[in-house]
Amino acid sequence: KCQAVQREKWITAREAEQLPVPYYHMVFTLPACINELLPRYAKQVYGSLFKASWHTVQDFAKDPKYLSAKTGMVAILHTWGQQLWLHPHLHCIVPGGGVTKEGKWKYSRQKGKYLFPKRALSKVFRAKFMAYLREQITIPQQIAKQAFEKRWVVYAKRPFTQPEHVVEYLGRYTHKIAISNHRITAVNKGQVCFTYKDYRQAGKQKQCSLSGVEFLRRFSQHILPAGFVRIRHYGILASKNKA
Repeated sequence: KCQAVQREKWITAREAEQLPVPYYHMVFTLPACINELLPRYAKQVYGSLFKASWHTVQDFAKDPKYLSAKTGMVAILHTWGQQLWLHPHLHCIVPGGGVTKEGKWKYSRQKGKYLFPKRALSKVFRAKFMAYLREQITIPQQIAKQAFEKRWVVYAKRPFTQPEHVVEYLGRYTHKIAISNHRITAVNKGQVCFTYKDYRQAGKQKQCSLSGVEFLRRFSQHILPAGFVRIRHYGILASKNKA
């Protein structure tokens, strides 16, 4: 359902915390082969996704080659695609710099599109995720083989032009569910019709029609484990460190 009021409250609470620095939008995505584990191990998979993403960013920030400082991150879990298929990914906002050992702010050396090199991020992210997940469950050999054969994706967007734009942008992702009412165009004769954007065709809007049972099956895949926190703050942006 609509969560516009909650979203605006969240945005207002975050605006006072923004630093006057460039910010980067990063997206950490899991490959489709991992989806097979979700019906039974959702908590472990999503927990490992958060942990691996943050530790990847943290390690690159510590590296003298890139930043050599403590950074932070705000991460929001999304599990769906436009047609309600499973598509687990984290939307992350990372400041373009960090705090040195001397307590001083240090800007990132990267002045262009990316905070850290994408290919290197992807490889480290994949290794960390698989290691953290293996600490909790036994990954079937076939799934592990597919995961390591596939090239994982870490998306990074250009820095935001103004720090105040960061929270507004992030607010788009904070209080969403898999599908909102305005996208459902018809419910009749056991069928549910809804609109979706086809990003393979430049976001062209299309219609999808599913049986009621299939619609509910897809929707219910995105109900998170009880008590699971889908918005998390790390490093210098964590609650205990913000002051």
